[in-house]
Amino acid sequence: MKQSIRHLPLLALLFLALVLSACASHLQKKESFLTQAGFRTVKPSTPEQIAHFQSLPSGHIRHEERNGKTLYMLADSSKNLLLVGGEAEYAQYQEILYSKEVEPGKKADKITKGIANIWDQGWGSVLGSMVPQ
Repeated sequence: MKQSIRHLPLLALLFLALVLSACASHLQKKESFLTQAGFRTVKPSTPEQIAHFQSLPSGHIRHEERNGKTLYMLADSSKNLLLVGGEAEYAQYQEILYSKEVEPGKKADKITKGIANIWDQGWGSVLGSMVPQ
């Protein structure tokens, strides 16, 4: 019992490292999709830009109205960069995201539903009888 308690801090560190690496890879994927969609990379340089950059949550896409236009921004504090795009770039990002993240899931759903239909059409009882009891 004492041995398992002793390993608890190590397990907590391992779990934290796993969570952080998953977040980092998710952010990298998001940045890649935004870049493919035409978002520009901006490094904050003036005190105003730096202050605004630091006010943005890292890794989350935010939108702002500027001079009658909508801008979409993603801040990456670890790289000290900001990805900026307009409505057209954001629409392109959504299309890329849909095609790479949602569409493959729909294909998997179709396969799962197809298997369920085969099972429901009587194959379940035939295949089930082959399984040793």
